[in-house]
Amino acid sequence: MDSTEIHYVTYDPKDIWADMMRAYMDKGGDTIYPGDEKSMILKGALSVIVQTLAAIDNALRMQTLRYAVSDYLDLLGELRNCDRIEAAEATALVTITTNATGMSETLPAGTAITADGTLFYLLVDALNLTGYAQTITANVICDRVGSVGNGLLTGTQMHMQNPHPAINSIVAATDASGGQDREKDDVYRERIREYGLSSISTGPAQQYEAAAKAVSSVIVDANAVNNGGGNVGIYLILSTQEGAAALLQAVADALNAEDTRPLTDTVTVQQATDVSYTLNVEYICDNSSATLAAIEEAAEEYQNWQDNTIGLAFNPDRLMAALYQAGATRVIWGTGSEFDGGSVEYTVIQSDERCKGTITLTAIT
Repeated sequence: MDSTEIHYVTYDPKDIWADMMRAYMDKGGDTIYPGDEKSMILKGALSVIVQTLAAIDNALRMQTLRYAVSDYLDLLGELRNCDRIEAAEATALVTITTNATGMSETLPAGTAITADGTLFYLLVDALNLTGYAQTITANVICDRVGSVGNGLLTGTQMHMQNPHPAINSIVAATDASGGQDREKDDVYRERIREYGLSSISTGPAQQYEAAAKAVSSVIVDANAVNNGGGNVGIYLILSTQEGAAALLQAVADALNAEDTRPLTDTVTVQQATDVSYTLNVEYICDNSSATLAAIEEAAEEYQNWQDNTIGLAFNPDRLMAALYQAGATRVIWGTGSEFDGGSVEYTVIQSDERCKGTITLTAIT
């Protein structure tokens, strides 16, 4: 068994088999050789015992936040009043213009329209076509769950899957928004840990932040700031800008609910302000494929760490140390490297800001 993990039931099938043989011999049994029918029966019993012990161990591990997965993790989330963020379809508004056909008819709910012939959006409600030229605004929902549906932009020309003589044109009237993927186990596990062991109502900063992150898995980070006089500012980092306005409003609605915030608080929600940096990194190393890959990985890990936390100070020293640990023998900030228009050095930023930039690696030969 993997000794680096915690197990509630530990066992070794070889030790169990040895104990079974000793018990058999103590009861007057004769010597058992491989292939003997008695050996086959006892091996069958051993298999049942081992499977039972493994099942007990797994059941106990599934009751812990560290090891629970899938539906077992959902149960732990329910106990903490922290439900998993489920997948959802993107929605949008479209403007449909019709020709005068002289015939009234109904365009049924579920009628499919598309912009690219690959991703389809379905009419939420049936539309009454009067037979006259008319302009109709209709709700549509993507036929797939997940963030893939958020790619439809305002002004996109669309058409019906099956052409209809009464339809003249279809145009997206709003960006599609609200589509999201089902929250992955590892992300959900960390959110349960942050959310706490009981039902939350906001007040402390961490509870505001946890409630904000619970709205959508698109939210990478949230930071609550006391702006004075009962005014709370919530600043977010989003993994995508598709449907950003609708998501900010959804967070504002969730945090301003009367059963969530103290009555004395006024909550505003907006994205964190980006403070830009450019790091043109020149380095010397042995140029082996393993070292080059390690340096690329170190730079990527640093950028994820630096860019995805609100209020985190700009710390280029951490990147330089990581590159040396990855195998670089010399690291230099090349021409054009800067932070917020100034020099590359450790810099504290505001609690409503986040560092966001680019890293370019150049090996010096």
